[in-house]
Amino acid sequence: MRNKRLTILALLTALSCSTMPVAADQHSDEPIPWQNLPAEARSALAPMEERWDQLKPKQQHRLLRKVGDKKFKQGANRWKQLSPEQRQRIKDSRGRFKQLPEEERRALRQRWENMSEGERREAIAARRALSHYPPKERQRLLKELRDLPPEERRAKLNKIKKAAAKNQKSKEPN
Repeated sequence: MRNKRLTILALLTALSCSTMPVAADQHSDEPIPWQNLPAEARSALAPMEERWDQLKPKQQHRLLRKVGDKKFKQGANRWKQLSPEQRQRIKDSRGRFKQLPEEERRALRQRWENMSEGERREAIAARRALSHYPPKERQRLLKELRDLPPEERRAKLNKIKKAAAKNQKSKEPN
């Protein structure tokens, strides 16, 4: 009986500790001034410096907790390596996503979550292959690819990649 109580007590303690970050988000209504961030956090969050003060305090606290996360650091490093044009394309794409009705956004997120890892890699490869097309043309091609059976989609995507590579080579100075 005593062991059972100790086990329950340990589980309750672990459960309450695991909910602390969530509770911290709910009670973090105090904004964090940029200059009060640790140097490491300012370095990792540098792309956000200009709009840091415009973020909600909850967002600030959440980002600050993520700074030590390995995936977050990798993402921040990738962002730093992007050209201004690439960053702008990403911002524009995110803006278009935010303008979609909530139902469409939810459906897109659900579709992404339901994809296998291979399907996700294929979708990312398609986006990259089509990145040099204007947005409307890119959307048309992506929809066309989406509607094809997997084998035909891969074949068409390979054609597009080859054409893009050929086009890129012709633009390079000799």
